[in-house]
This record gives sequence, structure tokens and C-alpha cells, in this order.
Amino acid sequence: MADQSNLSPLTISLPLTACLVSFFVLGQTLTTYTSAYLAAPDEITTFIDAVDFSIQENESYDRDVGKLQRLDDKLRMGKLLREIQKSGDDLREELNRLLIDGGGTTLRPSTRLLWAAKRGRLEERMRRLDLLRMRFLVVYMGLIAANSTDQPAPKDPEKIERPKWPVRNLTQELQESVKRKPPMRRLTTQAMGHNDSVGDMPKMGWMGVVAELQSSPLMQRRHASIESAMSPMTSPMSPRTPRTPG
Repeated sequence: MADQSNLSPLTISLPLTACLVSFFVLGQTLTTYTSAYLAAPDEITTFIDAVDFSIQENESYDRDVGKLQRLDDKLRMGKLLREIQKSGDDLREELNRLLIDGGGTTLRPSTRLLWAAKRGRLEERMRRLDLLRMRFLVVYMGLIAANSTDQPAPKDPEKIERPKWPVRNLTQELQESVKRKPPMRRLTTQAMGHNDSVGDMPKMGWMGVVAELQSSPLMQRRHASIESAMSPMTSPMSPRTPRTPG
């Protein structure tokens, strides 16, 4: 009897503790589902807008793939684009099943009550779609950068190599033309009306010119005429010779 009296408080406290914990968990669950129920209309609109925007972006992605030049790059980007399109279409179909008329923004009553459970799955699929789009953009930008580096850079007009003229052929033609031309006549002093001795005279400067002028007969005659004109027949200042008596 003593053992039964000692075990009775323990057996009573355990069920009470379990009930309290279950009430606490149930309260949290009700709070979560209640908040999800109230936020469901706004959140479903956000999901629908995100999926529609992704579907519209697929058209621009398709044009970007068409701009690629290499066939391997087109196939690779086309595969990523098909994955994005499939993921977006599947997500859109799932959203349509959660709506009343399949094209509006009003959730079904059962879906809105269980929106807390449905929302987690939709968020996971939306995250996967965003990752695929991000991967597509990263790969596409990498291909564009690789193609731009492969193309040769524009050459500087100042550094453009000038065409080399055929110098060897040009010199040969000049030599042949010189050989064909007649030799030029050499001008001599005889042809110009001068004596050959003039060319042989040593160049003595102004002294040589003066000496040549003095030695010319014309200059000698002029000097003689000048001296004769300057010397008088009888000078009045000259002394008379005395007469001798006869």
C-alpha cells in the first residue's frame, strides 16, 4: 500500500505534463495556420505574378539564345531554357489547381485552410525556378565574355604596318634605265670660249688677280699714258744750269 501511495503523484503528473505540451504544440499550430489563412490571398497573388513574369522572360531568353553563334553554345543554352520553361509551366499548373476558377486569384476553401502546408512546397519550387534562371544568366554572360575575348582587338591605325615596296625590283629598274640613257656631254673651257691655260692656272686669290691685271698689255699702256701725262716737259722749280762764258 505504501508503494502505491508513492507512485500515485508521479502517475498523475506525467499525463498532465503531456497534456500541457500537446496544448502548447496545438496552439502554435493553430497560430501558424491562422496567420497563413489570413495571408493566403496576398501570397497567392505574389506567386502568380512571379510565375507569369518568368513565362514572359522565357521569350527574351529564347531571343538571346538565337544570338549565339556557336552551335554547341546554342544547344547548351537551349537545354537550360527548356528546363526553365518546364519548371515554370508545372508551377503554373499547380497554382491553377489551387484556385477556384483556374485563372483568377481566389483560393479554394480547403487550400486556404491548409495554406501553411501548401505554401512551403510552392516556395521550394519557386526557389528552384529562380536558381535555374540565375544559372541561365550566369552561363549566358560567360559565353558572351568568352566570345568577346576570342575576337581580335581593333588595330591601332598608327601601328598598322605599312606595305613594303619591292625595293630590290625598283633598284634594278633604275639601274637598267641609267644604262639605257646616253652619256651627258662634258662642258669644257674650249666650248665656252676660254683658253685651256685658264683652267690650269693655280688659284692664288686676290694677289693672283692683281698680278694678272698688271701683266696685261692693256694695263701697261694705261700706266704709261698716265705717267707721261703727269710728268711735265720743263719743271719751273728745277734749277737752271749756269752758262759758261764764251
